[in-house]
Parts: sequence; structure tokens; C-alpha cells
Amino acid sequence: MVGMLNEAMCNREMKIVVDKGEGRTKSIIAWLSTIEKSGLTITESFEKYEVPFSHSQYYLYKKRLKEFGESGLCDKRSAGGNRKLTVESEAFIAGCVESNPEVSLQWIQEALNKRYGVTLTPSGITRLLQRLNPDRQKRARGRRRKYEQKAKYNLCGGFELIVALSYHLGWPQMTAHTIKNTVKSLRKAKAFRCAESYFDKEGRDKFGRFTAEYNQREDVRKSRFESITEKRRQKNWKSMNVIRDDIGTIERKSLAILSLPVITMNGGIRTVDSALGQELKHFAGFNYRQSSLTKYLNELKYLGVSTNFLQNIVTFWAKCWGPELKDISHRTLLCYYIDDNTKAVWSSRRVKQNKVTMLGRVMGCLEHVFIHDSFGHPVYFETYSGHGPCGEHILEMFEKIEGTIQEVPGSRTSVTRVLVMDGASNSVKTLRTFASQDKYHYITPLDDNQWKDRKINRIGRPKRYRYGKATLREVVIELEDSQEKGYLIRTRAIKIDWDNGKMTVLLTSLPVETTGPSEIVRSYFDRWPAQELQFKSMKSAISLHRVAGYGKQKVEDEKVAQRQGHVAKMINRLTETLKKPLEDIGVHEESIAKLIPKERRLRNQSEIIHGKRKLPERLREQLESYGKQIQRYEREIKKIEKKHLDHFRLLRKHRREWLRLQGKETVYKVDVELDQIVTFHRVSLANLYAYFIKHFLGGQPTSMTNFLHKIIHLPATIKETDTIRKIILDYNKKDKLMMEKLSGAIKKINALHIIGPQGKQMEFSLEKPLS
Repeated sequence: MVGMLNEAMCNREMKIVVDKGEGRTKSIIAWLSTIEKSGLTITESFEKYEVPFSHSQYYLYKKRLKEFGESGLCDKRSAGGNRKLTVESEAFIAGCVESNPEVSLQWIQEALNKRYGVTLTPSGITRLLQRLNPDRQKRARGRRRKYEQKAKYNLCGGFELIVALSYHLGWPQMTAHTIKNTVKSLRKAKAFRCAESYFDKEGRDKFGRFTAEYNQREDVRKSRFESITEKRRQKNWKSMNVIRDDIGTIERKSLAILSLPVITMNGGIRTVDSALGQELKHFAGFNYRQSSLTKYLNELKYLGVSTNFLQNIVTFWAKCWGPELKDISHRTLLCYYIDDNTKAVWSSRRVKQNKVTMLGRVMGCLEHVFIHDSFGHPVYFETYSGHGPCGEHILEMFEKIEGTIQEVPGSRTSVTRVLVMDGASNSVKTLRTFASQDKYHYITPLDDNQWKDRKINRIGRPKRYRYGKATLREVVIELEDSQEKGYLIRTRAIKIDWDNGKMTVLLTSLPVETTGPSEIVRSYFDRWPAQELQFKSMKSAISLHRVAGYGKQKVEDEKVAQRQGHVAKMINRLTETLKKPLEDIGVHEESIAKLIPKERRLRNQSEIIHGKRKLPERLREQLESYGKQIQRYEREIKKIEKKHLDHFRLLRKHRREWLRLQGKETVYKVDVELDQIVTFHRVSLANLYAYFIKHFLGGQPTSMTNFLHKIIHLPATIKETDTIRKIILDYNKKDKLMMEKLSGAIKKINALHIIGPQGKQMEFSLEKPLS
């Protein structure tokens, strides 16, 4: 009992807080004495008692007490601190670092001691430099790493060529600076300063990390697929890693997203942790996990960086592809091809729909509207939920990028810009929109069912097509706007009579004195080799068909609301017109409703044997009489309807339409922010492929799919030193022709002396087999 009391008293005394001054010293001495008298080991004493200091401090206090007595335990720190550096010495250090950012800590330490008599430790100098320049990149800690010629193996070593090309063109730098500029704009916003008020600690551990309980929260489960617009309102911006990441980290993460179509084979992010995903350490300089890349993309989605990406992509690739325009300086037409790419969205909710061509069905989807230059390079795109705006809305897209579209280099005269569109953009409303401006012209085909001889105002003499087997005729045709009856428009058309008997009609706004019919026809049919074929190859090589993660926003369906209003109005009007016939029909229907239960009771009393109804004679006669009465009432109803046949037919039609539209007043609009961010990386990858083929492989026609299989998938051996990264690609003796081209490409890329994501110069070579 006495021992238990002593232990209880000891535990009570152990709760004394160690304060500064005399009380702090006495408390430390009491603790040291208690631990020594307990008879336990140091570890056991710390586990048993709530000691207010650590193991290391225990030995430090014990040593000081032995050497200096109680005075050695006193807190000698002053209330205001002791600054060693003056304003002049800090200004001296700032000037040294500004003139030479690579100055060593030892040099600064010696200079301070010699000039001002101040002695600082290396860690103190590091903290000072960080305070003077918060954006300064931190120095690597520890001893300098010594690299040995240790060989590594990369299963997709050919992609290292694309990584090197991206650094040569400055794509990672451009992407990182775009994100950093967006972060700077966010820091100035009021929402960023108030972000900490939205910090949600429920479902997190003591370090602020998510736990399994967080995903089980009811509010989290309900808001999981909400629109990003709604989620931004309660976002704690300061918790995002991208706010604190430096330029190099963002470059590496962007490279990891760029390489997804290669390491996952389908462009998805769910298989990054698979075997092939380990190659990220070669491409991005760090072996990122799936969770890290998912978090990175989610943070970019919250930032809303896709708008800035779309603005910069035009400027960046226009600068890279600018010299290519010299090849068409002799032409009078500069064509831009407009095309779309529809991707299916499988969702249990009713999302905006359109026809998905590759599936051949109308369903929920996202649609990209691409603008390609004369060589088929995608220079700009926008993503839409459901059907993307075409026709007259295309001019709005060009207004966003016209500031970055330059004149053709080397051309002495002004070049006419022509938008080549498919048949989906040949409405009269589109033609009227183009007629209201004179900056852009169009070329689009006319539907076969729209061609009628009665619509022709004037037809010219036949001319042979210079670039094919066909006869051309200049035509002026009148077309009526289907949305505004009676509104007519005249436009220039070219009728093409092919020698094989087929006919095609092209509509254009180009004046006759500007361009002849042969040039117009050639500009349209160059669409297939210059853009359609390349676009088809690009979609499979960079996984453009894959939909990225998305949220959904519930919006009113205006078309359904208008249709419902029209149907309700028609039903009321027809009901008023058929008021007397409907009343007569109602009388007969009421009589039928009374007879049906009686007929049903008799049927339930019968049996079906070998397909025949078995029923007593009296009951059978009664059942037949009920049937005859019902048929008589139905004949009377048909007589009444026959007198007003058209009205009843319309009434039934609108009633069916009313029932079909019920529950469709709202529709879910799919968020496109994340999909645009991922598509930005995929389109950049397509341009990098095309640039490498053009400038390093001789520019001979090669599809991106063949380029992927023949170059990108080549394995490589990696050897690194402290300054050089050597990539030795395996020679494919089955494809000697491509290996010869690749050898020339390696010489060109080595001459550029490119510094890669690891901070080392990338050197390539092609190792031929011994046999």
C-alpha cells in the first residue's frame, strides 16, 4: 500500500511543467533524481512516467549537472535574442549572392569573419540566404553524390529522344511557367487569403493526411462527382502541393503526364504503378506513383489552368512550326482544317448527348473541336460537354487565337485564310455568319439532298480539273435558311463532275477573281492526306479517345423546356377543339371500365386446357355478352374519332411526346477542365512526335503509330555519371532502314547538347549487335 501511495505521489509530481528560471532548474533536478531512484532503465522510466523532455536531453542535463552543478541547467537565452549580423553585413551577403548565385557557403563564412568579425555556421548562412531570397532554390544536402558507371535498363528507351526534344524546344519550361503564373495570380486573390477558414480536419490524422474514414463521410460521398465550380468554393488552396512546388518539380510532373500514353499503353492513369510505369524514373527523373500524379492533376483542375494552357499552346507551337510556313509562301491560300473528336461518356446520369461516331450511337459524350494548320498539326482545341459548337461558332474560336497567327514568312502578298470544314458546318446560318466579315473564308461541301437545278442562278462553262480527273463548273446557287423561312442567300459553288460518274458540290465564299476553281477543289481534297489521315493516326498513338476524370453540374435543358411548353400548348388547343367528342368518348370509356372487372372475374373462374378455355355454359354465355358490349362501345369510340381523324391523331402524338419528355427537364453538364488539361499534354505529345519525324527522321511520310512501334518502344541501356546521361538504344536488325534514319537523328540531337530532367547532358547512341 505504501509503495502504491509513493508511486501515485510520484506520478502527480511528474506532471510539473518545466518553466524557465529557478522553477525550471528545480523541476529538472527532481526528474533526474526520480529516474535514478526508480530502479528502472531509462527507456522504462520514460514509458512509465510523462517525462517533459527527451532521452537525449536527459543525458545532456545529467552531464551539465555533473560538470557545472545547478548553474549548468539555467536557461541562458535572452528574451529578445542576439543578432550577430548588422544591416551592412546582410547587404554585403545579398550583393555577393546576386553577383554570383553559385557562391559557396564557406566563402561567405570566411568573408564575414574577415570583413565584419562575425562567425556564422553553414546552417546559419543557409537560413539567412533563404530569408533574403525566399524563391532561391535550396542547395542539395549531404555529401556530393558520386556516380558510377552503373548500367540501367529502360524498356521504352526511344521515348528518351522525345524527352530530350521537349527540353530543346522548351515545352516543360513553358508548361511549368504557365502553372507558376497561374499560382501567382491565385495568391493575389481574396479566396487564397481566406483559404484556411475552409480547412476540414474530420477524417484526417494528426499530420493532416487523409484516412479511410474520410471517404466514408456522407457529405464526401455525395459531393464526389460534383462540378469543380462548386468544389472550388470550399477549397483550401494553401494545402495544395503545386503552390509550394518549384519549377523543376512541376517540369518533372508534367513530363510524367506527357509520357502516360507510352507507359500505360492507353493513356489512363490507373496503371501507372504497373511494371512499365517504373520507367517514369527515366523519363521524368523521378518514379512517381499513381497517387502523386492523380493529386497533381486534381490540383491543376482546381487551379483552372487549362485556359492558360490553351492560350500558350498556340503561341508555343506557332513559334516551333513557324519556319514550316515558308514551304507554302508561294500559295495564295492558307488553309486551316476544322475537325472534331467525339468521346463516349458512360454515365448512369442523363448527360448531354451527341452521336459518337466510333460507336455509331447517340449517347453522353465529350467533343473536341480542333483547329489544324495547313500541315495537319493541331494548333488549338476546345472541349465541350455534348455537341461542340460548329459552323458560326468557329469564328469565335479564331477570335481567341488570331493575335498569335502570323503572316506567312517570305510571302510578298497578303495570304487569304480559308477554313476548310466538313458537311456538318454547311448550314445557311453559318454561311451568313461568314458573310458578315471579310477576314476568313470557308470551303465546305453541299449535301446531296440540297442540290437542285431550280436553285441554280448561273452556271459557267466546263473546265478540266488541273489536279485530277474531273470537270469543274462555276455555279451561283440560292439557299434558304431552315431556321428563318423565306431568308435566302446566294453563294459561290463549284460543281465537280468526276470521270467515274460521281458528283460533288463545294460551297465557298472566296471571290472568283481571287482564286480559280482548281485551287479551291485541291485545297478541300488535300484535307485527307494533310489532316484527316494524320489526325486518325494521332488519335490512336496518343490515346486521344480516352476521357479523363470528370464531375457533373446539373443544368436546365432549355430545348426540353421549350418542347414541353409547345407540346402542352398543342394538347390544350386540341382538347378545346375536341371538347364535345372527348366528352362522348369519356361516356363510352366509363361504361367499358365498369364491364372489364366483371369480365375479369369470369375469366379467372375458367381453365385453359390445350389452348381452349373451359367454362360452364351459363358462364360462357355471360362472358361472351360482356365481350360484345365492350366491342360495341369501342366501335362507337372509333366512329367518333373517325369524324375528327386528323385532330385525334395529333392529340395522341403530342400526348406521347409529353410523356416522353417527363423527367428530362434537367441534364448534367460534364466538367471539361481536367479533360482539357490532359488533352493539352496529349496534343503536345503529338506535336513532338511530328516535329521529330519532320526534323530528325528526314520528314518522309511516317504515321505516328509506326513511329511509336519502331522508335519509341526501342529498349535502351542507361549509363550515368555526375554530368552525363548516356542512352544506348538497342539496334533492331529486323528494321535496318529505320535504324539508318535513327542513326542520323541521333547525330542531330547529340549536336544540340541537351540538358534533361536529371540536370545532366543527354547523349544518345545506337548499339549494333555483335552478330
